[in-house]
Amino acid sequence: GGVYPAHPPTPMERRTTTHALLAAAVLACVSELTSGFATKTGKGKAAIRWNVPEKSTSTDGLGAGISWAMHPEFASSLVPLFKENDFNMGYTFINDESINSAIQRAMFAWANNHKYLGFFNVTDKCDAEGKGEDCSVAELYFEASDGAEEFDWEPLKVFITTGSPSKVANASGTGNLKTTADTYVNGEEITFAKVVFFTDHPVEQPDFPRGRQCYYLDETFCEPLQNAQKEYDAKLLVECVLFVVWALAMLASIKRILEYIIGYCQQGWQGLTMIARVHASHTLISYIMCLMIIFPPIFYWVAVHPCFLCFSFESLAVSAIGQVLGFQYVNAEGVDNFEATAEMGEDICEDPDKEIKQTNSFDALSVMLEPSTYDANYCLTDSDLDGLYNLYPLCEGAKAIPGCMRSKTNLGFLRVFIAFAVPFFCTSVLIFSTVVVLRRVEEKAGDDVRKRLAVNAFTTSTKNAEQRIGGRFNGIRRKSRANNVAETEAHAPATAQFQEVKV
Repeated sequence: GGVYPAHPPTPMERRTTTHALLAAAVLACVSELTSGFATKTGKGKAAIRWNVPEKSTSTDGLGAGISWAMHPEFASSLVPLFKENDFNMGYTFINDESINSAIQRAMFAWANNHKYLGFFNVTDKCDAEGKGEDCSVAELYFEASDGAEEFDWEPLKVFITTGSPSKVANASGTGNLKTTADTYVNGEEITFAKVVFFTDHPVEQPDFPRGRQCYYLDETFCEPLQNAQKEYDAKLLVECVLFVVWALAMLASIKRILEYIIGYCQQGWQGLTMIARVHASHTLISYIMCLMIIFPPIFYWVAVHPCFLCFSFESLAVSAIGQVLGFQYVNAEGVDNFEATAEMGEDICEDPDKEIKQTNSFDALSVMLEPSTYDANYCLTDSDLDGLYNLYPLCEGAKAIPGCMRSKTNLGFLRVFIAFAVPFFCTSVLIFSTVVVLRRVEEKAGDDVRKRLAVNAFTTSTKNAEQRIGGRFNGIRRKSRANNVAETEAHAPATAQFQEVKV
């Protein structure tokens, strides 16, 4: 299909002095970026777009905005595929409302840059009708489905229905489509669009059964990693750092295990106790070692891995809305890109195609890049804005710099917090339990020692008492024998006389 990219050769050709200086400063930092936008085309290579109704009271096309609705199970089908819900600790971080809000922010990313673009929700009315995508009031319909294999495993697909209104004669020319500049051009009118997010994937992914797609919603943590990935292999660097930290902690752990084995072989349980006491005296080192064993794997799978494995849902939604408006991927094979050579205004709004030229480049930061787990862009660039004004020109009120209002939920950093909190809690419990057990073992050993000392002391004192008593008894016995001998000797003469008298 044909295409219409945008971006000036130099900022000075398109901006006022103030805007030119600002653009020059930006381009000085990102001089390698190129520009270009691409639009979908219909018959005769004419761009397709939404029509502005003739009657101001009509709600068709861009009248009152594009009406949209969701399939009743759209959000609930996608919720299980969000990585933020892993390690949710009993709380679901991404729910139906989160997905609905992301879709509306994607719409606002485009509507915020064009005063005649708007979207309004008619989901309740379509649910009441019960006709699904055949709802009579919806011009844009969202649904989730499997079947990605049919479309080369793309994460989403946008289906556009077009029509050819009758030609209308007008002072500004003849055409069949009324533009936002109140002029008429030839082309096909977009009458209905359906956005399908696919839930299946050809590759088996960690923590996901075969055939499951995965998304993440918050980009505050992933965006810096993906920006770095464009300059160098940030994924490999993060993996290497985490692996080195984990490996060092594991080596230290193995060293300690060997010390326990050697201690047991040499002195049995007493050796184990002695080694444990030594390790317990270095609590901080033990704490850091255990934390570094548990933290890197959890941090990688919970926080880092989704940034490179899964698609940014909101980035896909912004790109999908761009396709709904009539754009196509700027880096798709065979696509012709164009860039604007003048700033949108009353001088070119009636025929914006005269101020564009074909280019071989595309904007590397465009929201209309093909889906990739390594690229997640949420804000329109100058090229996207030029393309928007080329399809939907404005004679006045065109912005020189695209606006971007993003609502950050910081769920990425919440994943990081969980990835740290879980190892921290586990390590704290492990170290605390080990210290408590060792203290109880030491207290029991101390009690045993005190008991043995008390028994030894009692035995020693008993023996001493016995010795003292025995010594005294022996002394008495010796004294008694001595007295007996003395008495015998004293009575010996009398005894002899008695014996003589008796004789």
